[in-house]
Amino acid sequence: MSRKILIKKNALSMEMALLLNDELTQYYVESMLEENLQNSVVIGTVKQVVKNLKAAFVDYGADKNGMLHFKQIPEVYLSKLQQGYSLPVQIVKQNVGEKGHKLTAKLNIIGKYLVCLPFEPGIHLSKKMSPALREQLKKALENEVHTSYGFIVRTHAGEASLEEILEDARTLITRVDQLLSSSNYLVKGSILYKEPTPIYQLMVEQIHKADELEIIYNDESLVDSIEEIVREYGANKAIKLSYCADQNAIYSIYGVTKKIEQITKRKIWLKNGGNLIIDYTEAMTIIDVNSAKAILTKNPDKATLQLNKEAIKEAILQILRRNLSGMIVVDLVEMKNPQYKIEVYEYAKKLLEEYGDSITKVYPLTELGLLQFSRTKKYQCVSHQLLEACGKCHVPYAVESYLMSLIKLEEQLRGIDPNEGRQAVYLQVVPYMYEKMFHDNVISCLETHYPVKIEMEKSHFGAEKNILCQFYKR
Repeated sequence: MSRKILIKKNALSMEMALLLNDELTQYYVESMLEENLQNSVVIGTVKQVVKNLKAAFVDYGADKNGMLHFKQIPEVYLSKLQQGYSLPVQIVKQNVGEKGHKLTAKLNIIGKYLVCLPFEPGIHLSKKMSPALREQLKKALENEVHTSYGFIVRTHAGEASLEEILEDARTLITRVDQLLSSSNYLVKGSILYKEPTPIYQLMVEQIHKADELEIIYNDESLVDSIEEIVREYGANKAIKLSYCADQNAIYSIYGVTKKIEQITKRKIWLKNGGNLIIDYTEAMTIIDVNSAKAILTKNPDKATLQLNKEAIKEAILQILRRNLSGMIVVDLVEMKNPQYKIEVYEYAKKLLEEYGDSITKVYPLTELGLLQFSRTKKYQCVSHQLLEACGKCHVPYAVESYLMSLIKLEEQLRGIDPNEGRQAVYLQVVPYMYEKMFHDNVISCLETHYPVKIEMEKSHFGAEKNILCQFYKR
């Protein structure tokens, strides 16, 4: 299977797209202006213990307190739990809207081949390893690494030597020892541990999965960090690095521009004339399949089956590209043939296996014709990063977010020919975004990165657009 990673560096963000056999299957974006705290370990102070909820609310320096369930608190801390008590907590889910982040005090610290569990003794190994290798690694870790800490042995550890794995264990033990000892004297909100950026982790994951991989990047300043990752994790693999000289066209060259644009769309059209409507709720994501313009008159049962199959393929691609998690329900067009219901379920399982998505589970169709998926949260949902609630009607994920508006602004600035000299740019910006751009020093970043001189002012030109960009000669 052909694997390509496209890395697009902007002034204010970093984007990454994964192509399997030239099909876009994953897309991620990171803001360089906002700190990503996913899986970070911070010092928190208990503000309230709610016994009815079996949880505590913890202040860790964010705008909203996080929720920490009793079952996520090790005994060493649970026995001391009271208002004002400080302890290290890990952010396991970055919520948006009214909810604070979800926390755990049962920490997990990632290494190269292992994950260290300071409060959960025992050795846990991937079932994808052979029984003989599992037994060998378990005995080695139990006999040679003397600690009360637990470890998860990651699947790709099978590619490493025994000494490399043991050295990773020793490194993790030292790191965790330092982390726990320093937590005794640091103040609320202090960051004890930060994972590498999601894009860094995703590159490592793909290097482990593939024997052959091509990494294409649009900015030469990235080459040193990419080469370092390849040296550390892909020394024995065929990994090709390619520089895309046309920095503005890295996505269009590989034909993924329109597919990336679809990530924020509510309606997705299918090739046969049907469509998907994707809606987000607090509890789940709902994908409704409509026949729309599809022709179902000739052999309606067979045509409906084909429509549902095409819809399932596109729904799975949208799940992967948007990085959806939790419960996802796909409402298919009704099929009367029971065998067809089994067929589409098996088809969904086959697609997930082909795309190598191990964190998604699919379940047989319900009596109402619903195909259900459950997906473990890993990194932020991309569409939630790029969309936010409408300020007027409060519909969730209905309008462009701050990050998406800045990405679109940069796309306009990329079109400026640097040979024509510095271009004057006039921006009209909605008030709340004006304040954020001023606070984040956005104008200075853009003027440094692009041949522009920017003038910005507040405007109330409507809710459909956050930033109006105009160019003029100085």
